[in-house]
Amino acid sequence: MTKGEISELKKEKMARKIENITILEKHNVSYSQYDINQSVVFDTLDGAVCFYPTTNKIQHRGKVFPGNAYDVLDYVERIISGCNND
Repeated sequence: MTKGEISELKKEKMARKIENITILEKHNVSYSQYDINQSVVFDTLDGAVCFYPTTNKIQHRGKVFPGNAYDVLDYVERIISGCNND
């Protein structure tokens, strides 16, 4: 990759992060944010759900799948709803 391509990729990742964090902040779901690895962690009764806002990836119980902020919010809400029904 050229320096220009790397620079463009960094800009795209930062734009994704800003967009995703803005979406998360609008919803009433608590999370922790870690700048070291650019992750957002939702602690649930079914384990931690990690969201990587720069790459749009979600990780839970050793599985990684694609998803944006809306997807992770939906996923976490389903976990919370499922745990509350037990």
